[in-house]
Amino acid sequence: ISEWPRSMVYPKFLSPALLSTGVQRSMSLICTPMRTDQAARDIRKEKTEYVSDAAQRARIGQIEDASQRAEYQDVLQQEADLTAGHGVLRYTGQLSVSAPTVAELDAAVAAIEQATVQASCETRRLVGQQAQAFTAAALPLCRKV
Repeated sequence: ISEWPRSMVYPKFLSPALLSTGVQRSMSLICTPMRTDQAARDIRKEKTEYVSDAAQRARIGQIEDASQRAEYQDVLQQEADLTAGHGVLRYTGQLSVSAPTVAELDAAVAAIEQATVQASCETRRLVGQQAQAFTAAALPLCRKV
């Protein structure tokens, strides 16, 4: 999963991707705690990018939209949480799809991609990395990504 939902979602938001019938799949969700100094650096970088992008948009006359404001508010909330002593987690989600034939695999992958769109997520195929991705997604044995 390359992009998680950017809006508030219910706890069962992944159910279209995980509970659809007719597709053999497994999913691994890996939560990696970030060091506080690294999280603070990332937040500063995101704030700087937002401010410079906003200045550029203002210079060329573009109007800021709600998604950009919400993304900046999310960064500010992360900064407030970090300042209050809460940790930051990096989420990695990996889906592994299996099928007996190539045609069935293509159909299953298309179904999963459509289901993740319904779950407000974006997916990215790990082309050329099938062995590592299979190990991480289909055999989740407490491994780091």
